[in-house]
Amino acid sequence: RELLKMDKLLATPHMLRIAAEDKPKIESYYGYYTRETYKYGLYMRCRVQNGILKVAFYSATHMRMGGKKPVFDLYIDKKNDKYLTYDHNFDKWRTATIHHLICYSYKAPFPSGGQWISREGKKVLRKYFETEQGDFDTIIRYQNSVIEANKQARYKRETDPWDEDLEQTPKLPKDWERWTRKVAIPEYYMFYNYTNRKHKTGYCTYCEKEVDIENPRHNADGICPRCHREVTYKAIGRFGTFLSKYHNFYLMQRCTDGMMIREFYGCVKYRKGDYEHPIYLITEDYRIICDNDGHILRSYVKGVYKDKSVRWLRRGNDFDSYWRNYSGAVYGKTLPSLSRTVLKKTGLPEYLKKFGKADPSKYLSVRDRSPVIEKFIKADLNRLAQEFIYSHNVRYEINKLEHNGELTKILGINGVELKRLRESDGDLQFLLWLQFEKATGKLISDEDISWFCERKIQPKELKFIWNKMGPTSIRHYIERQSRLSNEPVHTVITTWSDYLSMARRLKMDTDLEKVYRVKNLRQKHNELVDICNEKAMAVRAGEILEMYPNIENVLEEIKSKYEFADKDYMVVAPTTIEDILIEGRRLDHCVSNDKYMERISTNESYVLFLRKTDKPDVAYYTLEVEPGGTIRQKRTMGDVQNDDIEDASVFLRKWQNEIAARMSGKDRKLAKKSKVLRLEEFAQMDRDNVLIRTGHLQGHRLVDVLMADLMEVAA
Repeated sequence: RELLKMDKLLATPHMLRIAAEDKPKIESYYGYYTRETYKYGLYMRCRVQNGILKVAFYSATHMRMGGKKPVFDLYIDKKNDKYLTYDHNFDKWRTATIHHLICYSYKAPFPSGGQWISREGKKVLRKYFETEQGDFDTIIRYQNSVIEANKQARYKRETDPWDEDLEQTPKLPKDWERWTRKVAIPEYYMFYNYTNRKHKTGYCTYCEKEVDIENPRHNADGICPRCHREVTYKAIGRFGTFLSKYHNFYLMQRCTDGMMIREFYGCVKYRKGDYEHPIYLITEDYRIICDNDGHILRSYVKGVYKDKSVRWLRRGNDFDSYWRNYSGAVYGKTLPSLSRTVLKKTGLPEYLKKFGKADPSKYLSVRDRSPVIEKFIKADLNRLAQEFIYSHNVRYEINKLEHNGELTKILGINGVELKRLRESDGDLQFLLWLQFEKATGKLISDEDISWFCERKIQPKELKFIWNKMGPTSIRHYIERQSRLSNEPVHTVITTWSDYLSMARRLKMDTDLEKVYRVKNLRQKHNELVDICNEKAMAVRAGEILEMYPNIENVLEEIKSKYEFADKDYMVVAPTTIEDILIEGRRLDHCVSNDKYMERISTNESYVLFLRKTDKPDVAYYTLEVEPGGTIRQKRTMGDVQNDDIEDASVFLRKWQNEIAARMSGKDRKLAKKSKVLRLEEFAQMDRDNVLIRTGHLQGHRLVDVLMADLMEVAA
């Protein structure tokens, strides 16, 4: 209100005359377009009252028609570095810069041209902004400087707590530079002059001395006779400037909050002709702050901030540490004191003692989520501990078990098996075989387990044969068939599993040794493929029949009850599993999914085929139907519905009415149970907001699609 009480600045007669006399010129730009350009497209007046600068901006378009009112009034309080603009077009206040408002003003556009301001106006701007210039650009520069100052203040509010937090960073140890050169970056070279003599002298970068060497070869590895370190020979004159490999290394120190882990990254640069004075290129990338119990509190990474400056940035507590895998040397002189305090209950000192190199932040991050790692270390399960830290899949498998109690309970094995795991220094694969041994009660020798582990064979891969043969017999059979067919062991296992699935489908007695243990597996497998005519379908049908032995009995029971036809359409019930598989293949949808097979087996829903009466053998629509006749889904080629389903729906209503009279009391009970299961499934989909990921309905909510497709039996 106070700003609007300031003197109104209207265009003067002199300004109106200049605008009226300004003749436009036609200019082309970009070689394609033309536009009218005036000498002045924008006019300005300004005045200072009570320390407030008011600048009025007029459009040349308005003034040429006699308009005196400004488009914008800009108010600037230089003392408090604030500005505000009143927009007369919309009668509202604007906080954007005047440059932005003028460029994007669509209700009162400013024509192309320069900016006009009187001599008195220029004097006012020069005096107010204490500058030599007094024009439109002076105002723009001032507003941009205010924006930049506000931005820096906003950034500072965010970064000041970070800097304050990192003030607790300790100084580097006195011998840090020597440690990085001798231990952290273990890349050592032996430089020598290339001659034909057998005995030569070379300069070792670890010893930093000349030593006698014998028969060196350029870029070959060797051992320094003085320090006994591994070195790479470099013949002087045969290389230019080069860099060693990059290495990560770590420093752990006490700090105010507890402990700070500092991660460094570096290499060595050797310049041509000056190999005795290498340059160490080292940067500190991460700082992780832990509490007095070794739990990660905060982490920082060096990176580019919003204003493009490089500084320490706050990151998530341990996200980076949990997913990163960068082992390296750890500075050892701070470890004794940390082992008695911060790291006392973490197991990290013992881990470093056993493995030497590590990523401390990674270890502590894993330990925060899965404290069982400490038990692995103290139980000398070294290989398993290493896998547990650096493999998400291993953590997932072990975390599925118990988290508390004895180690045997956590690992799902007994005391004897734990001893075998420790003595074999077993990994996750070894553990899975021990768990399988305990679950089945069949003793598996360490030799057999080691053989399976070396070839990455898991117990679940041999589930199809385990109840027929022992582990040693299985191993020998796989080895023999691998030699006979000249195929990898995993191919042999797949062939074996496929063969037995086809054998079950062909009603062969797979409990007979001469069936499940044929002499030439590949040959017998191919014979059954020829018999079945199509391997994939036979294998799939055999697998389904093994999982759901009663499925074809269910299909036989419902056939007479659910089939119906009129002159246009007919509903047909499948007789065998192959009928359903062929339907899915013909219409390219997922009816052969295990989910539907299980529903048929439990009488939750059935798969039926909608056909045209004049084309009974041509796949048309596939139906998922509940006991009682409620249709859950209607899908044709590509898992879609076409417009012709509307005509077919009239028949489907007729079909529902027809079979309703055929339902028994048992069928009605099954129908009620199926409806409850369907409602529960829909409710869960709704809560989880499940979306369709592929196909023509990608992005739609699955529950909405299924609800729209539902065709319930009329009450």
